[in-house]
Amino acid sequence: MNAPAFPAALDAWIASFGDPLNGGWSRVEWARTPQQGLLARTLGLTLGSVFQPIFDHSGRLYGYEALLRASTRGRAVAPARAFAIATLQGELVNFDRQCRLMHLVNYLHAGGATTPLFLNVHPAHLLEINERHGHFFRHIREQFGAAGLPIVLEITEENISPQQLGHIRNAVRNYRQQGFLIAIDDFGAGSANIDRIWQLEPDFVKLDRQFIVRAEHDPRARRVLGKLIGLLHELAGQVVVEGIETALQQQLALDGGAHLLQGYWLGRPQGTLTATRPATAQHTTQNNTTTLSQSGANA
Repeated sequence: MNAPAFPAALDAWIASFGDPLNGGWSRVEWARTPQQGLLARTLGLTLGSVFQPIFDHSGRLYGYEALLRASTRGRAVAPARAFAIATLQGELVNFDRQCRLMHLVNYLHAGGATTPLFLNVHPAHLLEINERHGHFFRHIREQFGAAGLPIVLEITEENISPQQLGHIRNAVRNYRQQGFLIAIDDFGAGSANIDRIWQLEPDFVKLDRQFIVRAEHDPRARRVLGKLIGLLHELAGQVVVEGIETALQQQLALDGGAHLLQGYWLGRPQGTLTATRPATAQHTTQNNTTTLSQSGANA
């Protein structure tokens, strides 16, 4: 990667513009390992990155989602628990930024210079930052020579109240002005609704996995899935069906018109970018069955 060594780019930003975390970076210890890449140690946790592949409907690799792996004293800590710890210590915004920066560095060092990277943004981060969303992150991306890397910021909007929606729209607008794409994550969970999609106009909508799980066992849910994907395509951009864990779920997502697919059946999260083409579901009229063909070519 032809870019400043980390954390040199971060140090350069702080020297020029000040610490974006109001001293938060000084509370993070950075370490690099051959196996796990860049690690961050903060709040009693050790943080690392893994990447899960996302494929298009034809089986070609489209991008990766960065996922957090946290531990303390060698024991795994669920990401939700890690963010809860940060919240209790008043460090949520700092923690959220630290995770995204770590993921970006690890992704670039793993060779992901051009393939889209999906990164999660905690909803509270959007609400606590009043302006200039994405300004710091855009600068760091440019410092690493990755200005052309497509980055999709995933927002979960299920816990956002109607009174907060205007603030979220402003955050989305600011991120777009900084060159980032927007995805609504876990659509269909909790109180998520179509009106939010209409107002936020995301580039991607990621369906909550409950839809594909229900479709596997319920013919009515299968019909609804296709109609929902069609409606979301009209309102937004591309629809991602995530949580695919079986061949049948993959086929149902394809039958429903999904643009992109993600899940353990297609590729598990790992620290390297070595995704291969998943099993490709193909229709056949013989005996009205579905067959699967495996392609070994690298995506």
